[in-house]
Amino acid sequence: MASADDAPTPAGALHDLRVIEFAQALAIPYCGKMLADMGADVVKVEPPRGDTYRLQNRTHVKHEGRDFALCNRGKRSLCLDLTHAEARDVIDSLVSSADVVLVSMKGSDVTRYGLDYERLRELDPRLVYLQNSPYGSKGPLAMDGGYDVVAMGLSGMSAILASPDDDGGTPRFVRPALADIVTGMLSSLAVVTAIRHRDQTGDGQRVETSLFHTSLGLISNMMFRYEDLDGAHMDAFAERLATLRAQGTGFDDQQRAFRDHFGGWPAGNIYFRHYRTADGFLSVGCLSPRLNERLREATGLFDPRGTPDFDPTSESGREALDLLEREAEALFATRETEDWLAQLREHGVPCAQMNFPHEIFDDPQAVANGYVEDLDHPALGPYRAVTTPVKMDATPLRAKGPSPALGAHTDEALSESGQDAERIAKWRAARVIGRYDE
Repeated sequence: MASADDAPTPAGALHDLRVIEFAQALAIPYCGKMLADMGADVVKVEPPRGDTYRLQNRTHVKHEGRDFALCNRGKRSLCLDLTHAEARDVIDSLVSSADVVLVSMKGSDVTRYGLDYERLRELDPRLVYLQNSPYGSKGPLAMDGGYDVVAMGLSGMSAILASPDDDGGTPRFVRPALADIVTGMLSSLAVVTAIRHRDQTGDGQRVETSLFHTSLGLISNMMFRYEDLDGAHMDAFAERLATLRAQGTGFDDQQRAFRDHFGGWPAGNIYFRHYRTADGFLSVGCLSPRLNERLREATGLFDPRGTPDFDPTSESGREALDLLEREAEALFATRETEDWLAQLREHGVPCAQMNFPHEIFDDPQAVANGYVEDLDHPALGPYRAVTTPVKMDATPLRAKGPSPALGAHTDEALSESGQDAERIAKWRAARVIGRYDE
C-alpha cells in the first residue's frame, strides 16, 4: 500500500496557463515567480546578454547572480533581441500561444518593440496583458523608465521610512525593495483576477500596476486629507517645510519636523515598540486597554495615565511619561530575551524576538510553517530562500525548479509555439534569438 509520502504532488492551480514575461529586474519578475509557484509555465524573454538582474549580487558563475536566482526560479529562459527587425515575428509566435503576457519597460519602448496591448490583443482577444508602468501610463512621467527608489521618493514613502546618512543631510534609499516586491505581489493578484474574469466572460483585458501607485498604497494609512479636520494643519506644515528648505536644512531636520508636526507615537509609549534586552532585542504589540494592562502585569510598570487627575500635556505629565519610557527600557535591559518572552507570554502579551534577516532560516516559527525552503541550483549549489507568501491546501505552491540558465529554453519554447526547426535555426543564424556570450 502506497504511503501518503508516495502520493503525487498536486498540480498548481495555474498549471494550464502559459505566461510570457518581458521584464527585467525585480517587480514583474517577482510576479512571474509567484505565478510559476502557482503552477503556470512562465517563459522569461531575456536580451541576448541576459536580464540585467543577473549582474546584481553576482557570483563567480557568468550570467548567474544571487538576486536573479531568487526571483526567477521555476521559469524557462528564451533569448530574443527585441531590436532586431524580425523580433516581432518571434513575439507574435510566443504571444499567440500564451494566456498571459507580462510587460515592464519604458512606455516608449513598449510601442517601439510592438509589445503594446492594442497590437497584441489582435493576436488573441482572450489575452490577459499586464503592464507595469513605473509611474502610471498617463502624465508627464508616463514614458520614463523607473526603479523603486524613484517611485518611493516620489510617493512620500522615503520621507517617512528613509534614515538620514551619517551627516544627516541626505536620505538613504529604503531597503528592502518594498515597492518592487509588493508590486509583484499585487500584479500576480491582478493577473489571477483577470483570468477569473476571462473564465466567466471569455474576454481578456489589459491590467496595469505601477511602482508609484504601490508606494502610495503602502503608506495609505498616512495618506489622507480631511479638509475640515486636517487642511489647516497640513497647510501649516507645508509652510514650515518650505521655510526649512529655503534655509538649506538637511533631511534629518526636515524629517524630524514632519514627525513633530504630525506626531508619531505619543509620549510614554511602552506598549507598541521594540526593546533592547540583555542579549538582543524583542518586540511587543499591545494596542488595546486589556493588552496594555497585561504588559503592566507582566513587568510591574506603573503607568501614571491611570491616575484620574493626570494631565499628559502638562510639564510634569510629560516628564512622568518620559520617565516611564526610561524605566521600561532599563527594566527590559536587565534580562535575556528568552526570559522576557516566557514571562510576557505567560501574561498573554503579543511578543516575539526581533530577528536580523539571517536568523530567520533557523527561527522555529518560520521553519515550522514552511516559510523558508532548501533549493539546489545547478551552477550555484544548494541555497535557502523564503517561500512565496501564500499557502493553499488543494493546490499548494512550490518551486518547480531553480532559475533558468540564460537562453536555455529558447528552441524548446519556440517549438511549442508552433515553429519548426528550420525557422528556429534561421532566426538563430540571423541572431534574432539566442544568447550572446561575448
